Amino acid sequence: MKKNLFYILFFFTSISCFQPRYKLSEKEKEFNPYQEGDLLIFESNSKKIDTFYISKIDLVFNDGLGIIEYKQALRVYEGKAPKENEFHDKRTFLLEIRSGGSKEQTFIELRDFIDGKQNYSDLIEKPTDKLETNFGVLEDIISIKSNKSLDYDSKIYEYFWSFEKGIVRFKKGDSSIWTLKDFKRYD
Repeated sequence: MKKNLFYILFFFTSISCFQPRYKLSEKEKEFNPYQEGDLLIFESNSKKIDTFYISKIDLVFNDGLGIIEYKQALRVYEGKAPKENEFHDKRTFLLEIRSGGSKEQTFIELRDFIDGKQNYSDLIEKPTDKLETNFGVLEDIISIKSNKSLDYDSKIYEYFWSFEKGIVRFKKGDSSIWTLKDFKRYD
């Protein structure tokens, strides 16, 4: 009896992952402009340099005990992959796009953003602006600005997102402004 119950539960759990409402649409996946191996070099208004290396892009379903719905997520990881003998993976996500399943909207989460999750539908409906960059004038820029106070020095309170290039500028609570200086793609 227990064995049959296990197989029934396993079957229904498995087929729930293949329902379209749990998967990200192709349009939602296209919000991610990055590819594995991309190198983003940012420069701050105080001339400091920071580099983001896109080391991994995963399209996964969450698993584990207590998961009510298996919602698909696209995760873009930044940082070097662990070496063979390293115990900890020190990569962090730069971008996550998660399906809302049957009850929620699809959301976008950007690293260190004060407000956390952003509704995907709201972001793609935002009016676009122009921004002059090292790559010329980008005309597909949206501003993702926090509604919270700016008292977090290490957190980001505003992202400038290009649908073609991804993050092109961000502002932190410590008054630093970081702008994309170089973007390298190794095909």
